[in-house]
Amino acid sequence: MTEGADLERLFSGRNPEGKTAEVAAALDYRDLHDGRDPGMVNPPKRPARHCADVRLNPDNAGRKDLLFRFRNKDGMLVSVPNGQVKTGAAQYVADDLVRMAGTPDAGRTGYVDSRFVNPDGTPRVAPDAFTESQARRLREAGVQLRGIRNLDERAGELLKNIERHRKDGLDPVSRRQIEQLREDIARAYQWEGVAARMVGGAAMAAAGAAVVALVVQAASDGEVDIAAVGEAAGEAAWFGAGGTLGDAGVYHLGTRYFDMTPEAAKAFAQNGVAAGFCLIAIGADLFDEVNAARAGETSIADAVAGGAAKTALDLLPFVFAPLGLAGVPVLIGAQLAGRWAIARVREADRRIRLAVEENMRQVASLHIRLDRLEVGFKQARTNCEETDRLYASVMSERVRWRRAA
Repeated sequence: MTEGADLERLFSGRNPEGKTAEVAAALDYRDLHDGRDPGMVNPPKRPARHCADVRLNPDNAGRKDLLFRFRNKDGMLVSVPNGQVKTGAAQYVADDLVRMAGTPDAGRTGYVDSRFVNPDGTPRVAPDAFTESQARRLREAGVQLRGIRNLDERAGELLKNIERHRKDGLDPVSRRQIEQLREDIARAYQWEGVAARMVGGAAMAAAGAAVVALVVQAASDGEVDIAAVGEAAGEAAWFGAGGTLGDAGVYHLGTRYFDMTPEAAKAFAQNGVAAGFCLIAIGADLFDEVNAARAGETSIADAVAGGAAKTALDLLPFVFAPLGLAGVPVLIGAQLAGRWAIARVREADRRIRLAVEENMRQVASLHIRLDRLEVGFKQARTNCEETDRLYASVMSERVRWRRAA
């Protein structure tokens, strides 16, 4: 009798709002017995201290709607049904409660919206409550009324929350948090907020670019070029403002033309702008590498390797995106370290290339000197051969003269 019921089965009957009203009344009685004030009109004078729980009566054939569970002296739980929970118009409530009072085992206590009840428990006569004739009939039937704070409104709101839960699976608190989040996002993407973020984004981008430029220059050759730092800060400011404007444009595109929720449109805009900037950065780096290779500042192989390394660095924002703000220092450090390493490797390659070129020049000079020496050796050999020929000729003439003498 006291087991829980499935939500779908509990509120799928002919009068689901009546069930939600019973839930609201049960919750108020739980608060009352727990020592809290539920704002009830004409509450029980002495709430039972040994009441352990209040639930909905699971017996559909029962004449009472709530089930009070009391703990006796032996520690056992005893369930006692009580009361009728009524919602709706004054005429329906009055007729139903009068009929209840004449039904055996139905009792004479009615839990109704607080607007129907006077502080002493008698029917309240007012334009938004009972008429005089309805109140007289209730008094003649001996019905005692207990007013549940905003019972009709709370029952309707609970039923709406249950129907929404069937669709999205969220509880009211989570749903309200999501609604508040969407309202905050939509407010932030109004043009006033976008303009403020453009100014802030430009300032932050300029400051960050200036710091990065100073660090890179100090790490590279130790010399600081203020003009280069200013140029980098100016370009970054334009990118920062443009990125914010592009983010807002993509957000409104998603919400207006693709029927995206604000949080989905925000994520879509942020990813789209990040991807756009990554593509721009990759394109700029590849363009620099191609120009460097054409100008002979680097070899084609080095340009390909440098382009691949810089592309990997440009894609790092996607890798560190899940870290949020915590990933910004890591991202900046990785960018600085990666580009510093590329610059150092290229500087080492340049020195090696210059050394090789110097060695090749020395080898060429040595070849020229050897060629000159070879020419001298050949001339000397020719001279020696001529001397030997003259010597041999002179000696042969002397021999012939001696023989003739």
